[in-house]
Amino acid sequence: MAEERPLSDPLTALRDRAAEWIVEIEGAGTEQERAASEEACRAWCAEDARHERVFRQMRQMWQAVDAPKPRRKASVAVAIVLMLVTWVLLPTERWMADQRTALGEVRRVVLLDGSALTLDSGTAVDVRMDAHKREIRLHAGRVLAEVAKDQTGRPFVVTGRDGSARALGTRYIVDQRATDTRVEVLESTVAVASRLHPDEPIVLKEGEGVDYTDQAVGARTAVLTTTAALAWTRARLVFNEAPVEKVVAELSRYRSGMLTIRDAEKLKNLRFTGVLPLDDTDAALRIVAQNLQLKIDQLTPYVVWLEAP
Repeated sequence: MAEERPLSDPLTALRDRAAEWIVEIEGAGTEQERAASEEACRAWCAEDARHERVFRQMRQMWQAVDAPKPRRKASVAVAIVLMLVTWVLLPTERWMADQRTALGEVRRVVLLDGSALTLDSGTAVDVRMDAHKREIRLHAGRVLAEVAKDQTGRPFVVTGRDGSARALGTRYIVDQRATDTRVEVLESTVAVASRLHPDEPIVLKEGEGVDYTDQAVGARTAVLTTTAALAWTRARLVFNEAPVEKVVAELSRYRSGMLTIRDAEKLKNLRFTGVLPLDDTDAALRIVAQNLQLKIDQLTPYVVWLEAP
């Protein structure tokens, strides 16, 4: 997740860049790509002792948990209950959506007009295209829209529970969360409007983001780099001074069952900075717990808590 930050500072910028290097190196598709990324990273570290120090700290955090996954016998009863609850509670439009992803699945879809959508874990969208408009109806989850230029000038709009985000350019992310929606612009500009005030949009520029509800659009905030914003498309999450409850909420997207914080009020001031792997959420959780000196407790593999030791 690309964390919100109103202003930039030197340490934040260094952490952002160090996180980018880790995402680039760990996400390399071939050994040649990895070697090239590692060489470029070494050159960056050699530029300044602070670069090397911050990168080493981030790398140590990433490598802190290298124990193999424990073998666990799943609780069949809990799995059945969770499956039934999900089936009953899942809105019809989600499981009947044109495009949807399963838990832990991230998928890219190319549309008829040449635009592309990358759907995060647990995302559901309907695609509606006619002579006047290209509309993506977001029912749940997070989507990256890469918008192709339309010869007839049809607008490209992502609509959802809280309002709409209309592309005035090419790439942006729309994330429909539990209580609000977030838009992050990676290229060009996007007009965002709440559902109750569709005629009062605000225009976001590249590198800006905003949270909004169905009633109002919040203040603009800066987002982390494009690499950090897109880390989830490469099975990573990047955080910079993020509240622990936000980290847990993000990890919950990719895990079955319930992941929560015990005594959340007591831990509300804890902040986490680092890169987490999404292809092993147990390891990701251990990284968070070790970094923040928390304890992991579980009733079953499907009911897990973070708590103070």
